[in-house]
Amino acid sequence: MAQTTSPNDEFPDALGALASDTTELGIVVGDMFQYAAASLFGREPEAARYAMKTRAWVSESVSVLRRRALYLIQRFAPQGDDLRRIAELQQATSEYARIAERAGNVAEHALRLDGGADALLASIHAEAPDLLRALISEIVGRMRDVFLVTASRDMTLAHSLIERDAEVEALYQRVKALLDWRIRNDPFNALPMQRLLIVTSDVRQIGASVVAICLAARGAAGR
Repeated sequence: MAQTTSPNDEFPDALGALASDTTELGIVVGDMFQYAAASLFGREPEAARYAMKTRAWVSESVSVLRRRALYLIQRFAPQGDDLRRIAELQQATSEYARIAERAGNVAEHALRLDGGADALLASIHAEAPDLLRALISEIVGRMRDVFLVTASRDMTLAHSLIERDAEVEALYQRVKALLDWRIRNDPFNALPMQRLLIVTSDVRQIGASVVAICLAARGAAGR
């Protein structure tokens, strides 16, 4: 006699697929940020344009993932840890959407700056280019790590990313202080510096989104 599959039997696969596709969204967004950041430090307009064009794909993917999460809740009425896992993935989806928007902003400013971030920063202080590069490098590394949090609920990694956010904040404050100083002291040539200040703020907020994903995962896991 053929056995029928109950809705409860379908749920684990459906939830696993949602987690996998949410992780894929994060990977694409991480690549998008790397392309946008690379275009700050060299004349790579195609990299910047790729990041900007990817925003449309991200927007559509986010809409699809949100509909799928809602469908799972309506069809299977999950409870407990299953419901918390869906909420966690919904939070991750929203944060990845925010990261994509900020990465797109970085790409737009990079195009305006024509890859000249290094020269502009060096005109303020010899260490300034390395500080911004270090900030971006930290965020790129954290983006790679947060995929594992989304995919497998690695709570040790999530806790580490939350605890190490102070390192990102310290780098951000150093770059911001240098840019603020130049803008105050040379207001007539401040526009490119203001663009770099916006970029720096966007990079910092991407780091904040990484922390938000980790906090949601930790909360969903009850830790």
